[in-house]
Amino acid sequence: MTVYYQGSRGTQSRFHLFSLSDLAFSRKVVTFAVMKHLLTIIALLLALTCCTTESDRLRMRAGLDGINQCNRNDRPFTVSDVQPYVAFFDDHGTPNDRLLAHYLLGRAYHEHGEAPMALQCYHDAIDCADTTAADCDYAQLARVYGQMGDIFYNQGLYYEQISAMASASKYAWKGKDTLTALVEYEQLSSAYKELGQIDSAIAIKENVAALYTQYNMDSYAAIALGSIIGMLLENKEYDKAENYARLYETKSGLFDDSGYIKSGWEIYYFLRGSFFLKQDKVDSAELYFRRLLETDKSYNGLNAAYLGLARMYEQRNIPYSAILYYKKAYAMNDSLYAQRTTKEVERMQAMYDYGRHQQIAHQKIMEAQKEKEAREFLAIVLIVFILLSIWYVIETLKRKKAYLLKYKETLEYLRQIKSEKNALEKHEEEYCQIISEKEKIIEQGKKIIKRYGKLQYFTTANAERCLKESTSYFILQQKAIRGEILTEKDWEAISILIKEYFPGFDDFLETHNFELNDIESKVCLLIRLHIKPTSIAGCLSVSKSKISQVCTVIMKKLFQEKGSSKELSSKLSKIF
Repeated sequence: MTVYYQGSRGTQSRFHLFSLSDLAFSRKVVTFAVMKHLLTIIALLLALTCCTTESDRLRMRAGLDGINQCNRNDRPFTVSDVQPYVAFFDDHGTPNDRLLAHYLLGRAYHEHGEAPMALQCYHDAIDCADTTAADCDYAQLARVYGQMGDIFYNQGLYYEQISAMASASKYAWKGKDTLTALVEYEQLSSAYKELGQIDSAIAIKENVAALYTQYNMDSYAAIALGSIIGMLLENKEYDKAENYARLYETKSGLFDDSGYIKSGWEIYYFLRGSFFLKQDKVDSAELYFRRLLETDKSYNGLNAAYLGLARMYEQRNIPYSAILYYKKAYAMNDSLYAQRTTKEVERMQAMYDYGRHQQIAHQKIMEAQKEKEAREFLAIVLIVFILLSIWYVIETLKRKKAYLLKYKETLEYLRQIKSEKNALEKHEEEYCQIISEKEKIIEQGKKIIKRYGKLQYFTTANAERCLKESTSYFILQQKAIRGEILTEKDWEAISILIKEYFPGFDDFLETHNFELNDIESKVCLLIRLHIKPTSIAGCLSVSKSKISQVCTVIMKKLFQEKGSSKELSSKLSKIF
């Protein structure tokens, strides 16, 4: 609505007052603000569900290291023990974290006889490694390839074993793990032996023995050379076999002072006896064959001992004894064959459901893909919410700035109208109609001030904050603290403060104005402005007990309750 009025010099002025559509618009603003806070809360919740703190990662890494320690100490752990760490580090881990997690999962599958799943986990671990990074855990990567090589050897996949062991040795060198690099390189010999490439198998052992010696690992060198004595005998390289046997017996650390080898290594007696037999040293050969018979009661040990004795008696031309031991050797060979067949069946049984494991692996890949898509969707939703929240904040700030400007303009205009009204009241009869119009404008302006005041401060907290930042309020507080009696000018300032920051409270007092006397109204105003009862007594030049009595009366009149000044302050503070 537009109102025209006559200025002090007879000029006609115009002022635009806001219509009901402005009020509807202000309600929309409030709705926008509420939506903004709601979206902010949702965004924070989404962020909390998607984020993981560094302390969480360190805690999970400590748990993974604990399982790794169990693995190194041959203490048991299960697939279900490792899977939570794999899931966590796939989302929140470094390449080294993921490498270790998938490796340990493979070890768990391997210990449970599920070689295909173990291989899949090892392949996953290799895919996780970042070999271009400066902090790549090459030593751990070497262990992964080493475990793959062991599985390939047990499954008769010797070319795959050669590839895996070569990679294991390469990454062990990069990781500065010299012993592991040499051990993995040495394992190549067993693959070439199984492939029938004896010369390559011997060459690898001799090369690695030289490297062991270079790095002052004499016992490892002696054991490496001792392991090819049988192949040297087959190649009729007797001198080399004799030299390596001497090194093996003196440098390996496997023999005691009496010349007996460490338990589990007794098959060497068969090799040594076979060497003496080929040298026609029958008595020495028999000594070693019988030592093997005494110390190794396994099918393999007994078979080798009986076979050696049979050959010894055959060379001595004692047919009866030779036939006797050949029969025993054949019997042990049958038992050994049955044992090996059983182990082969067990090995194949571990492979029986390779297709099922492939299906499980495929299923896990699909699940991982779905989880990835879900995370990407959630990230997009989160970004959209954040952008919307930012937009609402910006729009709300713009509107609040516009409201503040309109609020101040209306307040200034209202003061001007009041001034003109006071001037016109002196000529009431002459300007009766103009005064009436001014009064209407004043009432409309009051409503605008209250509405935009509330929109500006919006909440009690905002109004209270703005009040405390006001210069007029600071001056009032200082006077109250000093106990100065308030003047009429001070009360005018108080009235302005109430109308500006707590228009709802101003309406409340106007509604109950006829119920309260002058001192009671003043006490209400000062209490609402957070002036303490002691200071109020000084401002009104009355006793503190008088203020207490007045507060009790006000509680009864306004709220029909009994109460002290503290309870009155609590109730009045809720009105803004």
